[in-house]
Amino acid sequence: MALYGIKDCANLTLFDKATGSVNLFSDYANVSTNEWTAERVYANSKGTRSIAWDYDRQGTLAVEMEVFDLKWLALVAGSDLKTGEANIAKREIVKVGASKKASITGSPVTGSIQVVKVGVDEIEHVGEPLVEAEETPTANQFMVEGNEITFATDAVEGDLYAVYFLVLDSQVKTIEIRADKFPKTFEVIADALIREKESGKDEFVQIHYPNARPQSNFTVTMSATEPTNLQVTFDLFPDKNKNLATYKVISE
Repeated sequence: MALYGIKDCANLTLFDKATGSVNLFSDYANVSTNEWTAERVYANSKGTRSIAWDYDRQGTLAVEMEVFDLKWLALVAGSDLKTGEANIAKREIVKVGASKKASITGSPVTGSIQVVKVGVDEIEHVGEPLVEAEETPTANQFMVEGNEITFATDAVEGDLYAVYFLVLDSQVKTIEIRADKFPKTFEVIADALIREKESGKDEFVQIHYPNARPQSNFTVTMSATEPTNLQVTFDLFPDKNKNLATYKVISE
């Protein structure tokens, strides 16, 4: 009997179980872990285990990745990845000019602008936000025309203000995390290389998971020092023939 070793992370192809259509393909995961568990009960003879019965085999497929398609987030959220119009929040620092005016980039959504004075670090808020005026602004007010902000005459030339506003973007990718939406079920094909010990020849192992549903729990950690490690774990269920998975080793 040949001996094998695996040093590879499976490439995954996910098919929507309900429609049969391909959902996504991954060849960039770092780790794929397939875990199997089962329950066992015993009959004892004079206090010593004598007979064992196994039941309720369960399986999981966990995938870890540091680069990923946004569809993975939509998948675990039970959401669709949509592209279209959406409001995006922006923050810009402007300096009061000699004419008591300043400009921001883009076209702000009407009524979305908030203006507050900041310190030299451009972070600390100084005082309360200004009030938007419809006509010529007076003390502690500002007026907006297009992307131009006009400050009151009491504003000091050179002072810095943070401007918070919304802009409408037509090509925003949106994923909604809803309280009443959960992941769908998928059929998963996992491909990896397996190496035969004596010859050093790489062969092909393909694993078919006929009924895999992502767990709803997931964590996205954003760090300034480490890349995000996204882990998606599938619960594995049997098909109508009670198969949880099928392993196939294919030699060329």
